[in-house]
Amino acid sequence: MKYIIGTVVGFYVLVFWVFPIVYPLIFPWGGVSETHLHPIYMGMILLSGLIVICTKIILNELKKKQDDNK
Repeated sequence: MKYIIGTVVGFYVLVFWVFPIVYPLIFPWGGVSETHLHPIYMGMILLSGLIVICTKIILNELKKKQDDNK
């Protein structure tokens, strides 16, 4: 449970405190009408990274189980 809360808090800090400094470099287009989409874009980028990390962990665990069965 503490990992879930830590992940949520970590993403909140990154998306709303750290990444606003990086937004103009990554997304140079748009004006006021599109700036509200930047947290959504960054959230999607972070979630895709989280999916890759979780998939890697699951594959490592499956490989470890397969090696234990041999």
